[in-house]
Amino acid sequence: MDKERIIEKLDWLFKSALSAPDPTSEEFKEEQFLFFENYVRFLQDNGFTTRVLLKENEKATAESQIKIGDLTPEGLKFYFYGIRKWREKYDRAKDKKKAINDFNFIEKKLKQFREQ
Repeated sequence: MDKERIIEKLDWLFKSALSAPDPTSEEFKEEQFLFFENYVRFLQDNGFTTRVLLKENEKATAESQIKIGDLTPEGLKFYFYGIRKWREKYDRAKDKKKAINDFNFIEKKLKQFREQ
């Protein structure tokens, strides 16, 4: 597996007409930055990354990304198992800000993942 392969880059969301009613709006961008920060820190806090992707007070930017090599083998599995489900939940949510900060959801996914 190519460790340099990018699996997510925030800039991609801003260029996608399908990602929001207006993927270029500042509100959408700010939501995506916050969401990225939340799940990257969740991955880091749970030992799923091979390096620090975001330092403690560092903010995400349009260039923020995750490569395959940034995640441990278990982290990559959890990314597809839990983080992608969290994004799907966000995409369906009426209250986007609530979905971005729904750590109960991702904690449950982590528990299910670890019980497998």
